[in-house]
Amino acid sequence: MEPHRTVPRAWATAAIFALTAATQASAQTGCEHALAEWRSQRLATLKGPDGWLNLAGLYWLQEGPNSFGAAADNDLVAPEGAAPPKLGDFLVENGTVTFRAAPGVDVFLAESPVTEIPLADDRDKQATLLTSGSLAWTVIRRMDRLGVRLRDYDHPAVAAFAGIESFSFDPSWRLEARFEPYPEPRTIRVPTVVEGLGWEPTVPGKLEFEAQGHSLSLEAYRSDDGFMIVFADATTGDTTYPAGRYLAAALPGPDGNTTLDFNKAYNPPCVFTEFATCPLATPRNRLQVAVHAGEKYTEKP
Repeated sequence: MEPHRTVPRAWATAAIFALTAATQASAQTGCEHALAEWRSQRLATLKGPDGWLNLAGLYWLQEGPNSFGAAADNDLVAPEGAAPPKLGDFLVENGTVTFRAAPGVDVFLAESPVTEIPLADDRDKQATLLTSGSLAWTVIRRMDRLGVRLRDYDHPAVAAFAGIESFSFDPSWRLEARFEPYPEPRTIRVPTVVEGLGWEPTVPGKLEFEAQGHSLSLEAYRSDDGFMIVFADATTGDTTYPAGRYLAAALPGPDGNTTLDFNKAYNPPCVFTEFATCPLATPRNRLQVAVHAGEKYTEKP
C-alpha cells in the first residue's frame, strides 16, 4: 500500500513545483512587459516637445537687459537660421525676468501675441513658455542663477536619435529596500555638471537593501511624487555614464519598504544634450558592486 500512497504525493509535489515555476515565470514576463512599456515611454518623452533632445541653448542671465537673437552681437546668441537677428530682450530686475519682444517679431504665449510679459520660472508648476517659429523658451532658476532654456521643435537631433542601449532585464536587480528615515530631513549640496553650480535636494533618509551578497544603502532625494536617487556603481565610466545614473522609487508603504528596480536606472539628461544642469553622484551614493541593469552609455566618437 505504501507505494500507492507515495505516487499521489509525488504528483502533488510535482504539481506544486510546476505551479510555483509557472507563477514565477508569469511574474517575470509581467515585469519584462512593464519594462518594455517603460522604455517605450522613455523614448517618446525624450523625443517629445518637453524632452531633452530638442534643446538648442542654455543662457545664464545677468542683471539688467539681456539681448536675444541670432545676430552675433546679442548677449544671448540663438542658433543661426532658427531665429531673426533680434528676438527681443530679457530684463532681469531683483530676481524677476520680463521678456520684451523686438519690433516686428512674432512671439506668442500659446496663441496670443506677446510684446512684453513677466516670466514665471520653473520653480512654479507652470513656467511661462514663449514661442517664435520653431523656437520655444522658458526661464529656469538654479540656486541664485536665472537662465533661459531654449528649444527648437525642428531640432535635427530628434529625428537622428537612434535610441538607448540597455542591459537585458535581470530580475535579480529588482529589489526590496527598507526606508530608514533620518531623525530630521537634511538638505545637502550636490555638485552638477555646471562648474560652480550646485543642487540642494531634501534628503529624508536612506534606502537599505541587499545585492550580490552585500548590504548596501543609497541616500534618497525627495521628489514631487516619490524618491529620486543619483548613484554610481562599478560599471560607471565603463559601460555606463561616467557621472552616474538616476533611479526613481515610490515612497515606502506601511511596512516601510519600497522597490528599487535597477532595470529602470536611466541616464541623466546631459547624455543627450549639453544644455542640462545634471546633478552628479555623491561619494555617499557610490556602490561598490556592478549594477548590470538599466541604461548603458557608449561615448560618441
